[in-house]
Amino acid sequence: QHMTFLAGVRVSSSRFLHKFSLHLIMRMSVLVYTILLVILYREECTATQISVIGFFAACDGTPGCGWDLLFDAQMAHDGAIGYAVIMPDTVIGGPGTSVDPNFVSLLSRAKTANVPILGFVYTRFGDRKISEVMVDIDNYYKFYPSISGIYIGDSDSGCDVMASYYGVLWNYTKTHHDNATFVLEIGVLAQECAMNVSTIVVNLEAYYFDEMAFKPPAWTEYYPPERFWHLVFETPLNLLD
Repeated sequence: QHMTFLAGVRVSSSRFLHKFSLHLIMRMSVLVYTILLVILYREECTATQISVIGFFAACDGTPGCGWDLLFDAQMAHDGAIGYAVIMPDTVIGGPGTSVDPNFVSLLSRAKTANVPILGFVYTRFGDRKISEVMVDIDNYYKFYPSISGIYIGDSDSGCDVMASYYGVLWNYTKTHHDNATFVLEIGVLAQECAMNVSTIVVNLEAYYFDEMAFKPPAWTEYYPPERFWHLVFETPLNLLD
């Protein structure tokens, strides 16, 4: 009876959390995902977009299809969704070794709904060979040319690894794929050096109550809030009233 993910909310500090309103609840039948979409407001009431970790099947028209709900929400709520993340190969994690026609269709629908898509790639905290990660990045663009960028999962937080590993991937992606968004999923240990090799940093992965109490490092104040995502999970349904 708990939700699995709160789609990555872009906030940099508690000053952006003055009030929030429940915008939409989407119940996913696949893997018992329940995704809560929340719009956060600054004091001047300008809405912050949210992003969805879409690790579910590329469905279309089936009962409870998460993508149908996501695209409908985007069109009904004036572009509330900033990005959605796909992972066609849910066994290994990544684009797979060949194009999936279901995801080709999905990306076409995403383009119509104006939902930018990112491709998930794992790195094993910097232990995976850089050449293998580069192949995954290139395959996303080869198989699904309309994607908007790459979501790097399980990223290490050390500044030495940022320079020698993630910096290489950042430069490679930006050099070979124009205007690519590059997201680093790090968590609470994220350091400022990560900002030099990314478009967006996931600087918190936490339970709902921990997220509400989170005090970001002082350095985050020097960057715009759209450069940070929070991944929040297991929010009790009784708090959604």
